[in-house]
Amino acid sequence: MLIKQKSLIVALVSSFVIAMVLVLTLVAYLIYIELRGEEFKRSYQDLLSKVNSKVYSKNLETVKLDALIEPSGALKGTPVIDGILKNKGSRNITALLLKVKFLDKDGAAIYEVTFHPQEPSLGDQASPQVVIPYLSGPARIILRSGESLAFKRILSNCPKEIIQSLQDKPPASKAWGRWTGKLVSEVLSIDF
Repeated sequence: MLIKQKSLIVALVSSFVIAMVLVLTLVAYLIYIELRGEEFKRSYQDLLSKVNSKVYSKNLETVKLDALIEPSGALKGTPVIDGILKNKGSRNITALLLKVKFLDKDGAAIYEVTFHPQEPSLGDQASPQVVIPYLSGPARIILRSGESLAFKRILSNCPKEIIQSLQDKPPASKAWGRWTGKLVSEVLSIDF
């Protein structure tokens, strides 16, 4: 009889352990499915954002895109990139991520800078903006349909050969080093 009681206890404990392993496995699987669903949703949103940017970028035009050494003001002597972004489409843009590439003679990028042109531009006297710390976030500019937006950004970590090319006075000498003076912009993401 003692053996039957011990066998019964072992069988019950074993059954309980197996049931707990099964329940924990099921819970872990459900958590995995939930996380996988969130990952799928996030990747779907990223792909949708890329598609939107590719489709709508045909309505955006970057003009007067240039890299230069700032000639005056607080940024004097600093390499900057500036230009004007025109929204020729029918939608207002609330956020935009732009990538500008510096190309060599073979069309390969030797330096890239990625930024949000709607953040307040550096040295722009046309639209002064006051941001009160702790009371407001960064100013958000909406690029409305049919409007243009001037932007200027500091080129951080810019290669020395590009800085040297920008410092050369004659414009024809922009082909110094590998950089040919050619800039190409690409829209990475757009929010409406």
